[in-house]
Amino acid sequence: MIAAADEQGSGGDSIIGQILHQLGVDFQIVIIQIVGFLLLLMLLRKFLWGPAQAMLEQRRADISSTYDKLEEDKRQMEQLRSEYEQRLAQIESEARTKIQEALSEANAMREQITNDARRQGEELVARAQEQANLEREKALTELQTYVTDLTLAATERVLGENMNNERQRKLIQEFIENAEVR
Repeated sequence: MIAAADEQGSGGDSIIGQILHQLGVDFQIVIIQIVGFLLLLMLLRKFLWGPAQAMLEQRRADISSTYDKLEEDKRQMEQLRSEYEQRLAQIESEARTKIQEALSEANAMREQITNDARRQGEELVARAQEQANLEREKALTELQTYVTDLTLAATERVLGENMNNERQRKLIQEFIENAEVR
């Protein structure tokens, strides 16, 4: 049986061998090609696949660092934008404050100018009243002098005698003062 199996195995090998021979396949060439292919794979792996992997890894690292840089730049840009917005709000607040101060100062100046004008007007009216009082007093004094002179002249005519000028004036002055009191 074993011999029959050997014969079949040899016969089986010969059938495969015959088929391979008819196809033009030589086992030695196939083995050489397999060894050559494996050698080519090892060389490609060492000289092509390794550098290609290193280059791809380098590219992956570059992309990752670029992405990280972009994220950092974006974060810094957001921070700067936030700072600019805060500064802008602060500037607007300062501007509003300065405008309010200017308005307050303008109102204070307006009040001061109004008060000064009012005070000057009141002073002008007071001086005018004082001047009018002085003019009235002067007119009254002149009127008293005129009335005194008229009275003296009338008295001289009525009495027909000339009275002492000083004495006449004194009498008339007393008469006028008594007339004013009433």
